[in-house]
Amino acid sequence: MTEDVTMMNPTDTVTLIEGYDAMRVFLETVSLRLGKTDDEIDLIVAGLKWADGAPVDPAMWQDWLAAVQITCGGRGGETEPPKGRYSLRNPS
Repeated sequence: MTEDVTMMNPTDTVTLIEGYDAMRVFLETVSLRLGKTDDEIDLIVAGLKWADGAPVDPAMWQDWLAAVQITCGGRGGETEPPKGRYSLRNPS
């Protein structure tokens, strides 16, 4: 681990956008560490990037939102999209 990485605790929270970006960084990092370039992974990573404040591939963003809703759906039977710690904010 490098010095510029802050250790997170299991109870720390991230926004939807931070989680989305973390997923992209994770895929890029694993691909580089394994020394592999896979066209399918490269295509996914490219679609996960931001351009002009919006995801390059809006369908991937919608898939991400659906995945978060499914993952968080067991928190008491909510039928509305997750709010609070998963609230949307403008990407920087």
